[in-house]
Formats: sequence, structure tokens, C-alpha cells
Amino acid sequence: MLGRRAVPPFLLGLAMPHPRRAAAALPAEYRFRVVREGSQIGTHRVVFAPAGSELTARTEVDIAVRLAGFTVFRLTHRFSETWAGDRLRLATSRQDRNGRVTEMEARADGGAVAVRGPEGAQRLPADAAPLTWWEPGRFNRPLFDNSTGKPLRLQWSRAPLPGGGVRWTATGDEEGEGAYAPDGTWLGWRTKGEDGSTVVYERA
Repeated sequence: MLGRRAVPPFLLGLAMPHPRRAAAALPAEYRFRVVREGSQIGTHRVVFAPAGSELTARTEVDIAVRLAGFTVFRLTHRFSETWAGDRLRLATSRQDRNGRVTEMEARADGGAVAVRGPEGAQRLPADAAPLTWWEPGRFNRPLFDNSTGKPLRLQWSRAPLPGGGVRWTATGDEEGEGAYAPDGTWLGWRTKGEDGSTVVYERA
């Protein structure tokens, strides 16, 4: 239901996003209801834990789609990313999609980010980052899938929102749009499921 397409790596940034915010400017957590065609199907939570010069963000996604009393789609995702300033130090992922488990690890390694995932080992640029929509300041960087580690080919566009916010839209390997307040605070998200249904995140 919540799919993504995988194509060869490349990132095209079309406009400069919000600058990255200090940890002190982040909320303690983001919490969203995941809504499909008007019905809640799950939750998405991001919890922030600053420690000295580092910041760790832990993402928890739990989704279950039921039809006629049967669960037809289930996804759980646990993702952790640790940053030292603007450099990714470590990211780990475990995703269970209908019983199929995928694990990934990305770690700073000299002048690169070393990734181990379902497609084998890769070395990405030092400024590579996982695509996690809570931080729009990364949209102009080389991005990789936060469950497989595969580099993403993306095109970005932005549009103003009432009150000075902005809507960022991604097309390509990952398609979705995120809404942000003027200071970069994540307000919501929208995408299309594999079956064509509309899936949105609503602040909980």
C-alpha cells in the first residue's frame, strides 16, 4: 500500500530549503496519525534525544490496513539516525513489510558514508543523508532510502503556504509532499499508495 520505486542513484536539488535547525529548536517529538482515504491505518512518531554535540532521532512507524475484517497490509519500521552537527554518524533500520524483514546500516567512514543493506555494501558521499521528512534542510543533499540504503534519484519543487510556510514536493524514486512552518517545523505529509489511494499524515 505504501510503496516506493527504486531507480539508479542521483539527486537533483532545485531550490535551497530551510537551513538545518539547532537541536534546541526541535520539538521533543513529532506524532502523526497515518490516514488512508479518511480512515486511520497507523501512526508515525519521531522522538529526538540530544546528547552533547550529537542528536539522535528515532522513528517508529506502525501501519495495518484492514478490509472486511482481515489485515491485508502490515508494516512496522524502526529507524534511528545520529547526527554530529551536519554530519550523519550512524543510521540503522529494521522494516517488516508483511513479514518480509529488511535491515540497513549506514555509518560515517572517513570521507564517505558506508552503507550495508539488502543490495550489498555501498560507499556514498560524506554529506549523504537518509530521506526522513522531518528535516527539510537536507533536501538539497544526496539522499538514500531509509530502509534499504539505496541512493535516490529525486526532483524537488516548493510552493508557499499561507502564513509563510512551504510545501516541498518530491518526484522520482520517492513521491510525496511535506508541509512545513516558516521555521521548518514538520506539519504534515501526503503521498499515493500502490493502489492509488491517498495517504496523509495528520498531527496527533
